[in-house]
Amino acid sequence: MSLCRYFASKNPLPIIKNSFATLEDYALETQFEILPCRKNPPIAAAGQIQKPFVYKVRGNGKPLDQLVDYIKENVKEQDRVEFWSIWHSEKVPSNNMYRLNPQQITPEDLRFLHDNQNCCIRFFQ
Repeated sequence: MSLCRYFASKNPLPIIKNSFATLEDYALETQFEILPCRKNPPIAAAGQIQKPFVYKVRGNGKPLDQLVDYIKENVKEQDRVEFWSIWHSEKVPSNNMYRLNPQQITPEDLRFLHDNQNCCIRFFQ
């Protein structure tokens, strides 16, 4: 089973595509990427993602800071953006759904992503 992370939005979001320096960088996902999903909604999301624009998020470790920067620069409340972290085909329980202000987010707010739990963050009220 694999852990999948997605942004889902009412409106398009900017993509970030990196060319991996080495095969090891690719395998370790040390680069940060946000790419449109080929299938929408993605099968791994178990039918929970209902937004028209869905993007796969790649990156671990240091890219957490890049993820925060991306959110602050690109996520607007009016786009009703969600960030999903899902084990392939599992449901996110309602007690693992959070709401955060995209302009006030910090890396500490996202540390729980390292626990590899199913969760969803909604960046709107």
